[in-house]
Amino acid sequence: MAEYDQFAKQYASGTEDLEQRTRSHFYAVLPQLKGKLVLDVGCGCGHDGAYYASQGAVVYGMDISEQEIAMAQKRECGVFEQAPMESIPHESDRFDIVTSLYALQHTEDVPHALLEMVRVTKPGGVIAILTKHPFRNLLESYVNDRVSDYYAKRKVTSYIFNHSIKLVENGHTMMDYLAPSVLQSATLELLEEKTDFPASDQVISGLTYPTYMILKYRKVL
Repeated sequence: MAEYDQFAKQYASGTEDLEQRTRSHFYAVLPQLKGKLVLDVGCGCGHDGAYYASQGAVVYGMDISEQEIAMAQKRECGVFEQAPMESIPHESDRFDIVTSLYALQHTEDVPHALLEMVRVTKPGGVIAILTKHPFRNLLESYVNDRVSDYYAKRKVTSYIFNHSIKLVENGHTMMDYLAPSVLQSATLELLEEKTDFPASDQVISGLTYPTYMILKYRKVL
């Protein structure tokens, strides 16, 4: 995640513009926010936290990037702290809603990070995730890194915002997000596949494919 400290302001500016449609899709799947205690994991510069607060939520946010947290704190819309998603610094069964937008793909262990999000969610509460689609991982691995094994543990080179920012992130499979350990603790209520060109680089011209997916889990009672 160190690369996000290097271009935090550029990334924040890009997300304000090119990801508006993506965010609208994500916000539409969230439950009523008014009066809810919400944790945003991988909160970045606090854009989503500011929206949640505007809808009446009490907002907490966390991110591994010191620079992103500094920008989020300037919004004065919630409590933001630097922390890794693999070890969420909150007690179990605390939050009504836990969200994560374009952050979960950064971890090496998706099931573990998801279980941490489930842990801090109240029974019956919602965990809503927007993350890179594994099919996009595969295409970017093949085109940018010359790696053709979908199942291989690997780093994936990708470009965002009209090729202006280069990222190197972990590659994942669909089963990482549907691991039995996760589904024993939370039911999957929704899975949507979406495309967000040009926010994401279209690695094969003319080929339309899912670049991200939205998953909505509900913690078992």
